[in-house]
Amino acid sequence: MDFPFRLPLLAEYWIELVLVWLGFGTVVGLLARVIFPGREPSGPLGTVLIGVIGAVVGPLFMETVCGLEEFNPISPLGFVAALGGASVVLVLYRFLLLVMSDHLPPQRTEERLAPPPEYTPPPPPYQYPWPPPPTA
Repeated sequence: MDFPFRLPLLAEYWIELVLVWLGFGTVVGLLARVIFPGREPSGPLGTVLIGVIGAVVGPLFMETVCGLEEFNPISPLGFVAALGGASVVLVLYRFLLLVMSDHLPPQRTEERLAPPPEYTPPPPPYQYPWPPPPTA
């Protein structure tokens, strides 16, 4: 039974290819984050992006530098290459964040911690006298 709406075969092929690479990159990015834990402001989208870039860079390195012909990136060896690529991309990303944070203008501690000039502290909460006064 055919569906009433079907994309051309070439479009279906490219959609399938993109979804495979996104899934592959997500798994690789998550494993790279497990291997190199840390806190950076990239979030889940950054994890997927690092994984996809690593899944492209790692097998490309294996194919060009190592000279492997007819190398399949979606294979166990491709997975290891993609994990290595994602790890390198993640380390470079963290290094870039470190370099950028060194070039930011420093904030003075007094400016960060001082309350605004119109600030008035709230009154202290009512406290019951303790111990209670002695009864006669």
